[in-house]
Amino acid sequence: MKILTRYIFKEMLGPTTLGFIFYTFIILLRNLFDVAGMIIRRSLPASTVGRLLFLSLPHIIVLTVPMSLLFGILIAVGRLSSDSEIIAMRASGISARAIYRPVFLFSFLVFLINLYLMNSVLPRGNTELASLQAEIYTSGVERELRPRVFYTEYENLMIYVNDVDPRNGRWKGVFVADSRLGDSKEPLTTPQAVRESHAEPFSAQMRGGQKIVVAETGNLSIVNPGKQIWLNLRKAESHVWDPRKSDRYDLNRNELQRMRLPSRDMSGGALDQSQSARYIRSFREMNLRELVEQTRMLRNTPDREAYWAAKVQIHKIFSIPFACLVFGVLGLPLGVTNRRGGKSSGFSLSIGIILVYYVMINNGEHLAVTGKLSPAFAMWAPNIILLAIGVYLLNRVNRDVGAQRTDTGLWRRILQRIPRRKRGAGAAGVTAASAESDNDRPMLGRLDITFPNILDRYILREFMKTLTLVVISTAALFIIVDYTDLSGDIRANHIPLHTVFAYYRFTIFYILNWTLPISVLVATLATFAILSKSNEVTAFKSSGMSLYRVALPVMAMAGVLCVLAYLMLDYVLPYSNERKEQLRDRIKGKKEVATQNQQKLWFLGKGRYIINFLSYDRDAKQLSQVQVFEFHPAEFRLTRRVYADRARWDGQGWVFEHGWMRSFADNRTSTYSPIVRPLRLFYPERPEDFETEVKLPDQMTFAQLRRYIDTISRSGYAADELTVKLYQKTSWPFISMVMALIALPFAFRVGRRGALYGVGIALLLGMVYWAVYGIFTKFGEVGNLPPLLSAWAANILFAIVGGYLFLHVDT
Repeated sequence: MKILTRYIFKEMLGPTTLGFIFYTFIILLRNLFDVAGMIIRRSLPASTVGRLLFLSLPHIIVLTVPMSLLFGILIAVGRLSSDSEIIAMRASGISARAIYRPVFLFSFLVFLINLYLMNSVLPRGNTELASLQAEIYTSGVERELRPRVFYTEYENLMIYVNDVDPRNGRWKGVFVADSRLGDSKEPLTTPQAVRESHAEPFSAQMRGGQKIVVAETGNLSIVNPGKQIWLNLRKAESHVWDPRKSDRYDLNRNELQRMRLPSRDMSGGALDQSQSARYIRSFREMNLRELVEQTRMLRNTPDREAYWAAKVQIHKIFSIPFACLVFGVLGLPLGVTNRRGGKSSGFSLSIGIILVYYVMINNGEHLAVTGKLSPAFAMWAPNIILLAIGVYLLNRVNRDVGAQRTDTGLWRRILQRIPRRKRGAGAAGVTAASAESDNDRPMLGRLDITFPNILDRYILREFMKTLTLVVISTAALFIIVDYTDLSGDIRANHIPLHTVFAYYRFTIFYILNWTLPISVLVATLATFAILSKSNEVTAFKSSGMSLYRVALPVMAMAGVLCVLAYLMLDYVLPYSNERKEQLRDRIKGKKEVATQNQQKLWFLGKGRYIINFLSYDRDAKQLSQVQVFEFHPAEFRLTRRVYADRARWDGQGWVFEHGWMRSFADNRTSTYSPIVRPLRLFYPERPEDFETEVKLPDQMTFAQLRRYIDTISRSGYAADELTVKLYQKTSWPFISMVMALIALPFAFRVGRRGALYGVGIALLLGMVYWAVYGIFTKFGEVGNLPPLLSAWAANILFAIVGGYLFLHVDT
């Protein structure tokens, strides 16, 4: 290999590697908290956690490899061009082909790597990841079920455990509400459970109602880990009611009843929700040979969407790796012409091109699967368009590169002709002032308490330029990844374009909230790394300016960003997150809840009873579709069940209307009593106990979340996790200040290594911080740390370390 080829390879390898780490880290950022939670909540061994992270990388890497290649070419070629090394090479007689050959060869090698990843590593990784996720979830369900806490992770299924026997860990008193009757694909009971029953099997007419199972004891068993979870209930009573005929009621008693719980993935969603989802998921787990076989099988079937989806996946195996070659052709002329833009401009260009490319390829996939475009054309059109642009720009560069001007362009020449203000007296004054000794200057002058002065504004301007660039770039990257995940749902549910735009209009606030701390970290390190490399930091110190004073404008801006982050977190994000989730549910095809104020469905009463309701009308002080399950004072079995279309508070008690009551005697007989007139029942609950709306913590303000925690703590729900999230609303905005503080000592030690080295350090610090932050918060959520301490521990720890290191910097 020639010296020139090795030199250009070396120039590209560093920024390409850094870009790969940066892009991959940003995409993985959203998963770091979940990983920390699995370690603690499910007691996973380190080997399992490492395997989970390893298997989640392939589907990320196939996207970040082309991104990092484009970034590396733009940075490397831009540096060679800005330092006039390309002109020097041409002047020494080296042809343009010899200069471009290493870039194309490097792109071809990356293309082969990504092609191997797409065809071999990605399918196996997706298959093993899905299996491991299911296995982790099923093995952790039993740990998630805690006494006197409603477990509602399953759709249309609630499990409540009254107590746990400390000797054998078996549950004592189990209440199961199963609303899957009629549409469930999972078997409700095993045949042997019916044979052991002393009553007839459930009537087919009862399908569509709600099944309640009350058992004295119970436990979980896992068969074929990752695939089957069975709930074993002993001395169980099954209550099935047909809402169409309230007097029809089935009561069965079983010595042993087994229920199979739904299969779940790691996100908590049920597997195999739709036919199209099964096809897409299975196609991503197939290599090229398997996909070709699938297309042969589907060619003559009526399911054309599955056939087109398989064809799209075949073309994606080649088109996405081929983007490496396209980015090599396109990045080369852009890097050459970007002579004065610097590395920040190259970073911006790479993000912009990547955004355009993935928007085109995702829209093409949408049109191809729906049959509006040929799969081949849809998957290859983005490559063809960008390749044509790259060839055109490359031809122009080839014509101009041998005769590049030594000046700085028309715009620079125009600016140079503008007359500048003469500095005669001012310059002399500065020279005289610099000649004064420290002993002759007044004390206030030596302290330089003026803020902000000219240098402060200069440092702030450089910091804000870098921060803005990083924020925009990371936001664009988040949108690319999120749009890639949602493109299949947008296609399947025929979501209009204005809905997608509205979704991302509200999503941008969520993205800013997550990326601002890491953006401040990167911007701080990159800004002072650039100043150090250009010897400006040395000039500051030579003029008697302490590094503490140099860092003051950045710390002041970080403080301002903390205030803005808190205002956004408490006043903007609750609304924007709620709208974002509503639009996301619409994109996902989920049905919207018709009731305006949807409430929690299950409520632990202040006696031996459980209340279930659909919604609560705050103005009318009325519960709709309410049920009350009353238990025996000594045994865990039902003694009375009350149902009403509505229950209204009249100031003295709850008035039940249009319903029925069924009482269960000790001799196992039951009595049915319809409620034909309003009937007042006296339960100690008051309207304020039901007034808290069900929202996610990020959709509530600090005050709303605090009230919600108070309410659900009285209702039987665990509040540790929510309490941690409450204090996170106070600690999260201050992360930007901590990031700036921890970055400063490293930034001044970077020296002449430059911005890329600073960004690399930022990524390493960010990984360590998010891991520590996630671990501490998860310790608080499971009750191993006080919530306030768990939310603030990472900030306090890193602030102490950052302050200590900064105080020991040679100022």
